[in-house]
Amino acid sequence: MSKGQIFHSTFSEYTDPYTGTVVKRLTDPSILSHHMYFYNRMTTSDGQYLLICQKRDEGRQLYTLNLHNGEIRQITEGDGVGQDSAMFSHDDKTIFYQQNNRFYAMDAQTLETHCFYETPEGWSGSAPGMSSDNRFMSIVETKQDTLPPRDGSAGWNFFALTCEAKPLCRIVYIDVETGKSHVVLEDHCWFGHTQIRPNDPDTILFCHEGPYDLIDARLWLIQSDGSRYRCCRKQPSDLILTHEFWLPDGSKFAYVYRETTGDKIENIRLMDPETLKEEILMPCSPFAHFICDKKNEYMVGDSQGSDVPIHLLTEEMLKEKANTISNDFIYLIDVKKHTEKKLCYHGTSWLAKHGNPQDSHPHPCFSEDNKSIIFVSDREGLPCIYQVMLNN
Repeated sequence: MSKGQIFHSTFSEYTDPYTGTVVKRLTDPSILSHHMYFYNRMTTSDGQYLLICQKRDEGRQLYTLNLHNGEIRQITEGDGVGQDSAMFSHDDKTIFYQQNNRFYAMDAQTLETHCFYETPEGWSGSAPGMSSDNRFMSIVETKQDTLPPRDGSAGWNFFALTCEAKPLCRIVYIDVETGKSHVVLEDHCWFGHTQIRPNDPDTILFCHEGPYDLIDARLWLIQSDGSRYRCCRKQPSDLILTHEFWLPDGSKFAYVYRETTGDKIENIRLMDPETLKEEILMPCSPFAHFICDKKNEYMVGDSQGSDVPIHLLTEEMLKEKANTISNDFIYLIDVKKHTEKKLCYHGTSWLAKHGNPQDSHPHPCFSEDNKSIIFVSDREGLPCIYQVMLNN
C-alpha cells in the first residue's frame, strides 16, 4: 500500500441502549483505527475530513477519512510514522505530522511534503503543540540513553519506571516557516504535552509527566525564551491533576482536579495563566480526558468508570470491570449551566493490548464545526472510531 491509495469504510449506526443517542461507527472493526490525540486539530473546519491512524497490511499509517462518504485516503508510507500527533493547519491546507524523528508539513491536496525540523541523533521528539497561526511548534525531546529499558510489553508499567528514571528532556521551540529552533528548557525530568497558548505564541503550557504520587507537580508554564518557568499550583501526593488544555481564546486553561482520599472530590477547574488564580467550574464525573468545543459552550469527557487512575488499573481489574456496565460513558458538559449528562456508553476496555498503551482510550473531541463528537472504543474487539452528531 502506498501514499495516495484509496479505501472505503462502510458506516453503521446503532442506538445507545442507556441514553437513546444514535452512535455511528466510522471504521471497520476488523482494522485497528484511532484518531489523533484529542487536543490536536484533527478535522477540517467544515468537519468533513478526519485524520486517523490505521493498522493495515504494512503497519500503521495516517489517513484522511471523509466523514460524508467513508472514503479513506492514505497520506503516509514507510515506517516510523507518528501515530497520534498529526494535525490540520488552521486553513486546512497543510497537514503537520511526524515520521522517524522528522517533522513534516504536507500539502493536504497533493500530499507533497517538506521537512522543517529533524530531532538530533540520540534524541526522540514527541508531543507537538502549535501556535494559532501555525508559525511555531513546540515539542518535547528525550535523550534516549537516559530512558529505562522497555520490557517489550504494551502495558502501563513503563509509566512509573520512566518517571522515576528522570530522563533528560527538553522543550524545543521551532519556527515552522524558517526551520530555526532553540531549546526552551532542559532538565532531568519527564516532560509532556506541550501546548502553545492560543493567540499568544510565547506562552507554553506543559506537564511534568508521570504517576500523580511520583511527580512534584503536573502543571507548568514557561515562555518561549525560557523565562518565567513557573509551577501553576502545588500538588500533594494524594491529588490528581490531569489532562489540561487551553480554552479556545487562550484566556485560561482547564483541568480535572481529583482527590484520592477523604471525600474524593472531583471537579473541573480553570486557571488564569498570568495570575495563576484558580476557580472551580463545576463537579464532574471521573474523566480520564476532556476537552471543550471551539466556542467553549460545551465540554466532552470520557469517564473511566473507576476511582483508580488508568496507569494503576491492572488487567485483572479491567477484565472484572468489563463484565459489568460501569460508569464508562461519554459525557457532554454544558459550560454555562454547569451540568453534565451521559451522551453514550463507550464501553472500551482501557486495556493496553493492541500494541500501544493508548489505543483503546476514547479521547473524545469535537469536530471543528462543533457539529459532532468523535471518540474511540474497542468494545467490538479492535479499536474503532465512533461519532455522535450534536443538535446545534
